[in-house]
Amino acid sequence: MEPAEPNEVVDFGPFRLYARHRKLFCRSEEVHLGGRAMDVLLALARKKGELVTKEQLFEAAWPNVFVHESNLKVTVAYLRRALREFSPSHEYLTTVVGRGYWLGTDAPPEETGGKTDLPVAAAAPLPELGTVIGRDAEIAELREMLANNRLTTIVGAGGIGKTTVAVAVAQLFEDEGGGSVAFVDFARVASEEFVTSSLAAALGVSSNGDDRLQAIVSILARRKAVLLLDTCEHVLNAVAHICDVVLAQTPDIRILATSRQVLRARGEKVVWLAPLEVPPADHADTARDVLLYSAPQLLAARAFEKTGYRVEDKDARAIAEICRRLDGAPLAIELVSSRLAGRSAGTVLEELDDRFRTLRRDSPGGPLRQRTLLVTLEWSYALLTSDEAAVLRAISIFAGSFDTDAAVRVVAHLGLAPSATFDAIAGLSAKSMLRVDQTFGELRHRLLDSTRAFAGDLLDSQGELGAVSASHARLQLEILTRAGAEHATMPARRWHATYGGRADDLRKALDWALDHSGDPLLGIQLVAAGLPLWHELSLGEETRMNCERALIEFDRIDCADTALKLTLVLGLATVSTYLSDDPGKTVALFETAIQLARETADASAECRALGALSTFAVLTGHQSAVLETLQAMRDAAIRANDRPALWEQELLRAVWDVLDCKFQAGYQRLMKLCEEMRDHSEGAVPRFHIHQKTNMEVQRGALCWLIGKPGRALRVIEKAARDAMETGHGLTLTHALARGIIWTMHECHDYAMARFYTDHLKNTIDRHGMAAWIPIADCYSASIDALTGASPSSEGLRAAFDNLRRGSFQVGHHSYYAMLANAMVAIGQWDDATRTLDHVFQVYPERWILPEILRLRAATERAYGCDDDAMATLRQSLQAAGEIGCLAWKLRAAHDLASLLHDKGAPAEARRVLEPVYGQFTDGFNSGDLRNSRKLLEQLGWIHVGVTIVAEDGNTRQSSHSDPPQ
Repeated sequence: MEPAEPNEVVDFGPFRLYARHRKLFCRSEEVHLGGRAMDVLLALARKKGELVTKEQLFEAAWPNVFVHESNLKVTVAYLRRALREFSPSHEYLTTVVGRGYWLGTDAPPEETGGKTDLPVAAAAPLPELGTVIGRDAEIAELREMLANNRLTTIVGAGGIGKTTVAVAVAQLFEDEGGGSVAFVDFARVASEEFVTSSLAAALGVSSNGDDRLQAIVSILARRKAVLLLDTCEHVLNAVAHICDVVLAQTPDIRILATSRQVLRARGEKVVWLAPLEVPPADHADTARDVLLYSAPQLLAARAFEKTGYRVEDKDARAIAEICRRLDGAPLAIELVSSRLAGRSAGTVLEELDDRFRTLRRDSPGGPLRQRTLLVTLEWSYALLTSDEAAVLRAISIFAGSFDTDAAVRVVAHLGLAPSATFDAIAGLSAKSMLRVDQTFGELRHRLLDSTRAFAGDLLDSQGELGAVSASHARLQLEILTRAGAEHATMPARRWHATYGGRADDLRKALDWALDHSGDPLLGIQLVAAGLPLWHELSLGEETRMNCERALIEFDRIDCADTALKLTLVLGLATVSTYLSDDPGKTVALFETAIQLARETADASAECRALGALSTFAVLTGHQSAVLETLQAMRDAAIRANDRPALWEQELLRAVWDVLDCKFQAGYQRLMKLCEEMRDHSEGAVPRFHIHQKTNMEVQRGALCWLIGKPGRALRVIEKAARDAMETGHGLTLTHALARGIIWTMHECHDYAMARFYTDHLKNTIDRHGMAAWIPIADCYSASIDALTGASPSSEGLRAAFDNLRRGSFQVGHHSYYAMLANAMVAIGQWDDATRTLDHVFQVYPERWILPEILRLRAATERAYGCDDDAMATLRQSLQAAGEIGCLAWKLRAAHDLASLLHDKGAPAEARRVLEPVYGQFTDGFNSGDLRNSRKLLEQLGWIHVGVTIVAEDGNTRQSSHSDPPQ
């Protein structure tokens, strides 16, 4: 797509703008922008590094149209938001107050991830706004109110423009540093019981059950953000409760709500949104007079956009009267604007009068003003062609946006030709019954809430709901089947943008197929096809419930599709790896999946089942058959010619090597994997539990520390942390942080980064409802607090131990107990440390961690005055570390033994113990254990000697212990 002329390509930071093609890329990935935002960016890019005035930007984005200044501000805020999503640590657009904007020329250094607060999952996008007319005063008032109050509700009639104003205010507030915006559309919510889950979905929180609201609060408590809660009138009590809870338990969250009624929540400030201004009857003689008022301005602007219509003096009175009849309601005005195509304003006014006369006759004395929107919708619907009306009813089935091909599918029962459906969609759009949505860069459509509800009632009342629901469910099956096929090849961000928003339509299809007995077999197939989506969104509990429900239906209808059953059983078994509290039941599931895979000769599925079983066995300590299972996995992978499965088998074998104290074998296995996977690009959804490359790097970093390479360990683990953050996959991030990244940083005494990533771990646990991992996060927090002196708490360490002991058997790890005992020793909690170590000895410590457990027991023995016992225990620890070849544990044991010998008046022996161990290290001399050992050696009269430093590139150089390498 390279333009012919180089000057039509504009680079800034990681972005490249192709002006002729109106395309923006961040490296190789396209950044999708709306039309007006692209117009503004192009104008800024043509004068990159120079000021572009507001007047120039208005001319670029709104040529020959007068719009208020707030439109430019909102568009720039939208553009900034889009750029931040791809490059969050740099600001490219600079505001010159009162004059304009300029596009920065400085390219920031390579994004490092560092302490950037990357979202785990993309938040719901804000609706793209058209030109906002006549709301400058209200927007300014609401910006001020939102800054000064934590809960603000915009109240007004349907179609009055509440959402438009709220989005404009939220975008401006975010752009001015008021916090990121999370948009929550409650129009899709059928009842109050689904309000919390809708909020969770909009925030990317996949917690399930009773803890969902608490998970939301836990995340928001660490955020500065604005919740934009849209269309709350039918779920008032639930929304008010959420507002009360969130505001009471978070310091920096603000809520902006829209509703037809007041929420009546604590601290609520209300802004009643009035209709647009209409001209009085005695002030409508000329077009100039009429267009001084916002309602005619909107009518004129929308009519011009759709039909090229311009208000002339002869139409002035009719235009003014139309706006008065419609009570200045923006949605009603937009619906009427399309009628000005080829008609005079007077003719349109007569047609409108006919509808109102019918309303007065059918409902004499009724509140006419309250029914203006319904009348307008009914009138607009009556003027549709039969094809347009049928398509409108059918597309009300979609929970979100849709494309024209999807519309063709849901009207299949009508027998319409695709061309007729395309024409109907174009007609509905031209008549303002349908909105164009380009949020994700492709032409899609969506219904406004009022229109969807109106059309949905007609769909049901005309007896078409069943046929359309069936077509909708079959369409979702096709889309999700395609998503599953593309997950291995499509980039993660693109896959998520394409398919991540399908969860609501999938739930709607499953509700019809399974809960309403619409088509049980189709429902079972939908569950199977939905597994990659739920896995990508880390919706473990939803996966489990749907698989169990589908398997019950499978047996009930006596389905004979073995391959389908295999998919369901394998999905349930895989998600049970971390969720199940019944090891026997989980192993039986794996065995069933393996048997079905072999019956169907599906070697790829057999690999996944065997890999998951191996992972479960390692996690739960049932390690006796691990090697046999891994060999079976290798055989299946070879039969299937499945490289990723072979890599997974090798990765699991390396984890087993570590547990079996074969550290060098595991390290060499991981280094080989690193080379083989160097150029491999994983798809959006990991084929196994977690992303392989990320897991491999995490394991390699932790193992580097164990074998005595702390400097390299930190370099590897910091990159692994960035990669894990970028996957956007909840289980991958949780596993990587809990079982390697934070642990390695903690053991290297990099407590600042360990704390930073512990906060991310807590956030991810809350977001995805992975409660089993909470004890580990608490373990890290309590240990870091104690070791840094930030807020050491005896009770906190005690609670962390109790929670870890009572926690899930899948995630328990003896290294966490060692970490807690070490922190307890550091702050003098000798009794608690003893109790913790006794617990580990009761269950028999894993061999790879035994030297550290013994070292900590010696510390408690010494604290109780049993120095001889401590001496013996430390020698035992030193010997155990030497036997298994773990240099990290060996250094700690040698340090403590040397310290004890020094205190006993034997410095020479102390030095003989510590110096040879210290001398085996070739990097990481600034890590905590090496600093402590060097300090002790200096106290023992150590003579500094040179050591050989092995660099990452394999070259060597000489360095002195007195001048430690950085």
